[in-house]
Amino acid sequence: MLQVLHNVDDADVAFKVGDDTVTAHKAILRMNAPVLFDCCDENNDGLPVTINDITPEIFRILLRYVYGDEVPDSTEIVDEGKCIITAADRFGIVGLKLAVEAVLVESLVIHKSNVADWLVFADSKTCPLLKEHATAYFASRSVDILNCDTSKQLKESPKLLTELMIEITKSSSNNRFGDENNVSVNDLRKQLYERGLDVDGSKEMLISCLQESNKKQRNE
Repeated sequence: MLQVLHNVDDADVAFKVGDDTVTAHKAILRMNAPVLFDCCDENNDGLPVTINDITPEIFRILLRYVYGDEVPDSTEIVDEGKCIITAADRFGIVGLKLAVEAVLVESLVIHKSNVADWLVFADSKTCPLLKEHATAYFASRSVDILNCDTSKQLKESPKLLTELMIEITKSSSNNRFGDENNVSVNDLRKQLYERGLDVDGSKEMLISCLQESNKKQRNE
């Protein structure tokens, strides 16, 4: 399918991304990137569809995933992960978003000087796995982190800070009840995927979806 992406002769839509023109095929977008396809559908003047607030490089990463499920290597993800997730989230390319999120967690990109930034980002882009990882890091070093200048972002987000304080309390009391609230994001996604349910969303949304599914199963 990646070969098709480079087949300019058969392309039937073009995108204007920065100074570049990137061609694509509506049939593939309709199947694998409906949000992008809708952008084409709204454009009836025959001119390239303008896509703002994204670089040509990141846009091409989206298309390579749409056409061939290609995920960038870990080095590129560490460098451009936030931009890729932002774009994938914007255009509803969930598989790429989840894959990049997982690589960021595995690459140990979070440390004392940037954990606040990652927490705010993960919360804003609904990346529960990344948020879970950053929250665990924060909980184990909360005093040092809150005394850093970088913690200002957290202090400006009362909702997020409250969630972190609750997590610290749970950790310090070793409070475990064995319900869905204590299941990891990975395990929640696995259970939902096995049931054919949506795996994108905040941890709270995933828990709610799983609880609803369990309720239905009990009533059957």
